[in-house]
Amino acid sequence: MPQPTSRRDWLKLTAALAAGAGFSNTSFAETGKRLPGGMILLNSNENAYGPSANTVKAMMEAAHLSNRYPDDIMPLLKKELAAHWNIGPEHLLFGAGSSELLGQTVLLAIRGKKNIVTPFPTFNSWFKIAELMGCTLKKIDVNPTDKSINLDALLKAIDAETGMVYICNPNNPTGTIIEDKLLRSFVAECSKKTMVLVDEAYTEFEQLPSLADMAINNKNIVIAKTFSKIYGLAGARIGYAIAHADTIVKLGNLQAWPGVNVSAVTAMGALAALKDQAFVNDIRSKNKAAREMCYTLFKQMNLEYIPSAASFILFNINSIGEHYTKEMQRKNIFVQYRDFWNGKWSRVSMGTLDEMKLYCDVLKSIA
Repeated sequence: MPQPTSRRDWLKLTAALAAGAGFSNTSFAETGKRLPGGMILLNSNENAYGPSANTVKAMMEAAHLSNRYPDDIMPLLKKELAAHWNIGPEHLLFGAGSSELLGQTVLLAIRGKKNIVTPFPTFNSWFKIAELMGCTLKKIDVNPTDKSINLDALLKAIDAETGMVYICNPNNPTGTIIEDKLLRSFVAECSKKTMVLVDEAYTEFEQLPSLADMAINNKNIVIAKTFSKIYGLAGARIGYAIAHADTIVKLGNLQAWPGVNVSAVTAMGALAALKDQAFVNDIRSKNKAAREMCYTLFKQMNLEYIPSAASFILFNINSIGEHYTKEMQRKNIFVQYRDFWNGKWSRVSMGTLDEMKLYCDVLKSIA
């Protein structure tokens, strides 16, 4: 079978794999999540290690439930997740990844409003929804020195037409964090004026505290969380919102069938993943080791980088040039770069330690 030359080719090959064409029956879990053709994907913040063996086993055993709607499974997952966060199950709503819930929160927040206040750069999958609904995005640049989110400027940007303030913490793509006390004070103040959406996709990598306790008591705060990152279920598509019970009902009304938009197989996988905290701890440790490996090289090469609390690092590639991505792809490594702050920056996702060693070797060779 031909080797893949792009991520699209990889998708075609995995479709062939699903059909049983040309591959052995050895699972990715047994081979360390290796991709066809030896591809190394460092461009989408996926967990190169996950899902855990326990999670895969639970999903495989649940496959026979695929002929049934997940009505009986979702309450069980909701109960376990509520206990995990020490909240009531009425404060939870599931989605096909947290991205779905980000979009639904935007739709709920902008009714009759004309703008959303957001840091820039930040996670932007929901930008298009807001703009299609006729909403203006008031993008507030991060602080120029350390690239942290400028809370004061965000607060000042709120006006009578603001439907929502968005915060991603740790922020994507910068990896910076807002100290818990400052974030809580900021969110409390914003929620007096408008809705606040806090995206906590990466908090588990540094065991950052969640604002769930604030959200369940405040109708203007929504927390978005996901199983895509540290739990390794990006392809299974499951995320959830934590909010006041009344807000959960309103968000649920934006779903065609609330609570049944996640498959039975995925729900069972999430349930197993939630219980597998030994795996989470291991991923956290390996992610930190991968970041430190990159930091050491960046310092040796005098490359500017932003210390990260997530599963990726944003660093400056001005001195390397635009051939960076092409040379990486020649080695089957897929990365991305963006134009920020009058320069070119790459957000590199953390792969396995072996993958990151190879990435660092290639980076040294092309610089």
